[in-house]
Amino acid sequence: MNICIPIFSLFLLVIGISTPSAVAKESPPNIIVILADDLGCRDMKLYDGWVEMPRIETMAEQGMTFTDFHSNSSVCSPTRAAFLSGRYQQRVGIVDVIVGAKEPESGLPPSSPTMAKVFQANGYATALFGKWHLGYEDKFNPVHHGFDEFVGLLNGAGDYHVNDKNWRNGLEKYKMEEYATDIITGKSVDFIERHKDEPFFLYIAHQTPHNPYQTRTDTPENRKEDWRQNRVGDENRPRYKEMLKDLDNSVGAILDKLKASGLAENTLVIFWSDNGDVGMSPVERKLRGTKFGHYEGGHRVPAVAWWPGKIPAGKTSDALLAGFDLFPTLTQIAGISEHNPENLDGISFVDHLMKQASVPERDIFFGYEPKLGTGLRRGQWKMILKGDDIQLYNLEKDLKESTNVAADHPEITASMRAAIERFKETVVPGS
Repeated sequence: MNICIPIFSLFLLVIGISTPSAVAKESPPNIIVILADDLGCRDMKLYDGWVEMPRIETMAEQGMTFTDFHSNSSVCSPTRAAFLSGRYQQRVGIVDVIVGAKEPESGLPPSSPTMAKVFQANGYATALFGKWHLGYEDKFNPVHHGFDEFVGLLNGAGDYHVNDKNWRNGLEKYKMEEYATDIITGKSVDFIERHKDEPFFLYIAHQTPHNPYQTRTDTPENRKEDWRQNRVGDENRPRYKEMLKDLDNSVGAILDKLKASGLAENTLVIFWSDNGDVGMSPVERKLRGTKFGHYEGGHRVPAVAWWPGKIPAGKTSDALLAGFDLFPTLTQIAGISEHNPENLDGISFVDHLMKQASVPERDIFFGYEPKLGTGLRRGQWKMILKGDDIQLYNLEKDLKESTNVAADHPEITASMRAAIERFKETVVPGS
């Protein structure tokens, strides 16, 4: 009897994952991250919102739903920088939205370690389809950050039908000939088919439901006044809802492809959003604030993890987690975390994902200086500090952040304020 255990199987045993047929072939797990744009918890029925998204709801029934998961910022670019680098976005100098070609020197430095580079260096096929928003110029292109393939939008927003100027296929201009959501979905499904016999890391970054609010029928010839397509309100709410259904169908197409290819039991899929919603919901919202804000509605986002046979079905997690935690988590899942940079700010939550183990308590900061000041989550406590304006909330008793209790808890206030000041001093570009 052969008593030698292959390294990958041993790794799976250590973290408590069974080894069904897909793993028996010694194939490392595939990783897919699907990122929505401007989708808040309050929009989804899964979080008691107003739009049914049945494919994502089924995904949640078969996996784990997170109720206290956060983007590292309440806007696009910083969140994406933190996700790919596993570190606070301030360390790479991205604290605000990068405004495309208007900021030619703004972007994620090509020298920055990224999750994609770690996967690429360890035998994974890598691709990004969709929105980049971490630098417009060629020197910042995703192909320099660990992605073998890239088709998508360089800047933060764009027409869903015509946007030749800002779309790229690698470093070359890409002419859109389909609806943007369909391009992203089609490229992703094709990538899975082409790489079904080798491990892959696929980052699907939808621009949905970011404005302009355009459905498939809102082609240029059918539009009345383009400027109205950015409005939040009754006029665009039906469009917004239809766009969310398209997003849901896209997620379903990815899951269907994995099942049809026999890859479902060897593929971890994470769905989440880059920041909170924009306030399109017509019903009462349980969270205060929206995108561009430090209240929970700005950065508490939907998140679902799906891996049939590995993640127990129907689990709900209230662990405090953030986007930069995905770097150490996903590389550990793949068995390649020894190649991670040593200075990651995020933590791995593999044991929580697989065995529902507790996540260590820690502070998580939401810096957006100087515009919004700095937010800090410490367990049930939430502080927002801007200059001399100090707000403290007990989320366990006041999830909507309606009552500032800073004066009632001077010791907690002083401790959290001091932590924020240390954060601002130490988490700077190049640190």
